[in-house]
Amino acid sequence: MDIFKITTENDKIIVEGTLKPHDPRSQRRVSLTTAHVEQFLKESETEFGNCIQESELNNSYAESCTGTWIFEKKARKKVDKPAEKVILSKEKKAAPKKKSKAKKKDK
Repeated sequence: MDIFKITTENDKIIVEGTLKPHDPRSQRRVSLTTAHVEQFLKESETEFGNCIQESELNNSYAESCTGTWIFEKKARKKVDKPAEKVILSKEKKAAPKKKSKAKKKDK
């Protein structure tokens, strides 16, 4: 891709892409999809979520040489730290009950 512009707004990542129009003497035909943009974002270490708006670029036609992709910004979850250290007490086993022996009756 010739020009890749990444901007961030609130909770969205906007990627704008532009290709040079196809010139049969010096350039091959190129098409770019959402999978290519996701790979570029991974390589640039940008954290992103689901794709909200997709586009497909193709340099065969001048009108399809620009496109915009919008991704959700990946939210980081904050973990609350406990105010105090909590110590769990171990449960003590109950003492076995004493068995009383029955007195034998003499006959």
